[in-house]
Amino acid sequence: MMSSPINVFQRLARQWDRVHPYNAAQVLKIAGTADANRFAAAWHDTMDTLRLGRVCIDGSRLHYESLDGQMGVFGVKVVEGLSLEEHISRELNRRFDDGTEPPFRPFVIQESGFHYAGVVYHHWVADSVSIRNVLREWFVRVYDPQRARAEPLPLARVGYARFFEPFTCSAATGKGLLAAARWISALRKARRLDLREGIDLRVRFALRHFEPGWLAPVHAAARRRGVTLNDLFLAAIAVVCDRHVPTKHRPRRYALALGSIVDLRPYFGGELSEAFGLFLGFTNVLCCPKDLRDRERLIRCIALQGEQQKRTGLAQASALRMAAGVAIGRFVPPERLPQFYQKHLPLTGGISNVNMNRSWATQYHPHPLLDYVRVSPTGPMMPLVFATTTLGDGFHVALTYRPSVVPDDRIDAMTETFREFLSAL
Repeated sequence: MMSSPINVFQRLARQWDRVHPYNAAQVLKIAGTADANRFAAAWHDTMDTLRLGRVCIDGSRLHYESLDGQMGVFGVKVVEGLSLEEHISRELNRRFDDGTEPPFRPFVIQESGFHYAGVVYHHWVADSVSIRNVLREWFVRVYDPQRARAEPLPLARVGYARFFEPFTCSAATGKGLLAAARWISALRKARRLDLREGIDLRVRFALRHFEPGWLAPVHAAARRRGVTLNDLFLAAIAVVCDRHVPTKHRPRRYALALGSIVDLRPYFGGELSEAFGLFLGFTNVLCCPKDLRDRERLIRCIALQGEQQKRTGLAQASALRMAAGVAIGRFVPPERLPQFYQKHLPLTGGISNVNMNRSWATQYHPHPLLDYVRVSPTGPMMPLVFATTTLGDGFHVALTYRPSVVPDDRIDAMTETFREFLSAL
C-alpha cells in the first residue's frame, strides 16, 4: 500500500475546508454525444489502475483505498436539467462530508453537439497537475484506449520540508522568515473588503469565452514590454477589482492586493513530475492608486514585483507562511477564521493561470477535445478568482466569486473590463 505524508499546504487546506468547502473542478468539453456507460466504465478503470479511491488518514500520512465495487454509488453522475455553470456552482458549495466517499465527483453533461466530462474534487488532496493526469487517463480510456496508462500514479514520499530552500539550512530559513515578515508588513497597506452584509463564503461559477485568436495580440504586447502574460492578466484583474469589488479606502490602507497560485513542482526536480498530491505555493502583488491610474506604470509595477519574487524564492518560502497559518488555525475557531484573514490578509482577488498547450490536451485538440476548463476555489481569503486557461488559439476565463461581494449582474461588466484593458495594449 502506497502512502504519502500530509504536507503543510494540505493541512492548511483542510483547515480552510472546515470554514467552507474547499472544492475545485476540471472539465473536458468534447465534441459529439456522450456514451454514459463508456464513461462510467472508463472512470472505474481509471481509479482502479491509478490506485485512487477513498482517502484514508493515518496520523500524519494518507493513503487511498479501493472502492471495492462501490462505483455504482460513487460513479459518474449524468447531470440533467442543469447547465455547467449551475452544476459547478452547486458542487463548489457541497461538502465532502461522507467518510466513505472518494474525494472525486465525476460527471457528464450532454449539450447540443458536444458534452462535458469533468470532476469536482476535494482540493486538499490534489492540485491541478494531478487532476489533469487523472482526466487524461479517463479521456483516453474512452477515445484512445491504447494510450491508457497501465501503472498507478506515484504518491509523494516526502513533504515540503525536504525540497524547499527555506528548510535546507539555517541561513535559508532566516531568508524565508525575512521574506514572510516583509510579506505581512506589505499587506498592512492593503485595502479590506467592504462587507456591510457580513461574511458569506458561498460561491458561484461563471465561464466566459473569448473569440479564437484573441490572445495572440496580448502575447505580442507582453513580448514588446518584456513581461509575462501572467503580469498582464494580473494588471487587468487589478483594474477589474479596483472598479468592481467594494473595498474600504483608508489613509493607511490604500493599496490593492492580489494573490497568485504557483505550481511548485518545478522546484522539486523530476521526482514529483507525476506524483499525485498537492504541491502549490502562493505570492501576491500590491498596486497603489497611482499605479492603477496609469496602465503602463501598473504593468511595470506588477512585473517588477514578480521578478523580485522569483529572485528571492517567495513562492517556495510560502511554505513557512502556510505553517504559520496552520498554527494560527489551531487557536482561532473555524467560524472566526474568515474575519482573521479579512483583517490580516486582505486579498481583493486572485489568479490561477495555465497554458494547456504545454499538456497532453494538445494531442486531441481541436477534435474531439474542444476545450479544457479549470475551476479554482476562492478559499477564505479572497472573494474572486480568475482561472485563465489557454488551449490552441482559444482562451477563456473561469470566475469563482462570492455573490455577497460581487453580485451576479456584475460578472459581464467585469469580464468586459478585463477584455478592454488587454485589448488596448
